Amino acid sequence: MTSNYQHLSQGQRYQIEALKTTGHKQSEIAAVIGVNKSTISRELSRNSTQSAKPPDKYKAKNAQILSAKRSYVPDSPKSTNTAIQRRIKWLLRCDWSPQQIAETCANRLLPMLSAEGIYLWIYSQNRHPIDYTAYLRRHHRKRRKRKLTNQPRTIIKNRVSIHDRPQIVAEQLRFGDVETDLIKCQNGYIVTITERKSLLNLICKIPNKEAATIQKAIIETLEPIKASIYTITSDNGTEFANHEAITKELGIPWYFADPYKSQQRGANENQNGLIRQYLKRDTDLNLYTNIQIKHIQNKLNNRPRKKNNFLSPNKILSLQCVALVT
Repeated sequence: MTSNYQHLSQGQRYQIEALKTTGHKQSEIAAVIGVNKSTISRELSRNSTQSAKPPDKYKAKNAQILSAKRSYVPDSPKSTNTAIQRRIKWLLRCDWSPQQIAETCANRLLPMLSAEGIYLWIYSQNRHPIDYTAYLRRHHRKRRKRKLTNQPRTIIKNRVSIHDRPQIVAEQLRFGDVETDLIKCQNGYIVTITERKSLLNLICKIPNKEAATIQKAIIETLEPIKASIYTITSDNGTEFANHEAITKELGIPWYFADPYKSQQRGANENQNGLIRQYLKRDTDLNLYTNIQIKHIQNKLNNRPRKKNNFLSPNKILSLQCVALVT
């Protein structure tokens, strides 16, 4: 018997009908036809006429019709609407995600596919001259699960645990609590700072991951707005070893998430993924000026976000009159 599922042919269904009529068990029918017995079980369950009585309950002709009707799924009229397709293409080129496109269009009463429908449309365009998966955040040509890797961490001296952080930070009741991290590219690194409530991003380019370099970059980035910042949270990377010096300079307490608990810094981790749309691991940072990095930062901060009811971070902060933009 084969282990891979295949659709039954009409001839096989006539065999099932004949064997079923003569009283053969499902396992025996499966052995004769050369399929798994679960295939026979599904076939009899899905394609039998429930109102009929044996031996008329399963008829090959009726089973073939039922199977054909169920397998045919016509395209949604919206997915073939040229105006909707043009809008999807345009917004994808503006670096919007399918969910941002779907929700924003719905809020503006514009005809649009659902987020899942947009993904299906994108992946159905595999023969199109333009590869629209290139406009997705991670550029995956196929959907795949994220994998976790455990890496050894060095314990940082005098670090303060995230469990000692004020509860108001976890509840996201105020603006001014930030998370920070480091992402690697060719010939340099990017320091990322994310405000938890608004999802505002502050990013800057640095040449290496030495603690002194990180210290200088974070102080220079947060110095102009330190009066509006309450806490900083990071992972346990040794690049943050000078956290005490940063706290002393800025007057902002620093907290460390638990090892291998990236979900405790979910806002920053998600934003790092968005930044990767522009700055991949093989991106040569020597080819990017600080002005170009600032341009990427502005694009991220002007995108609508699901968490904020599809308002951009800049819009959220302007409505709340919070001065976090440097």
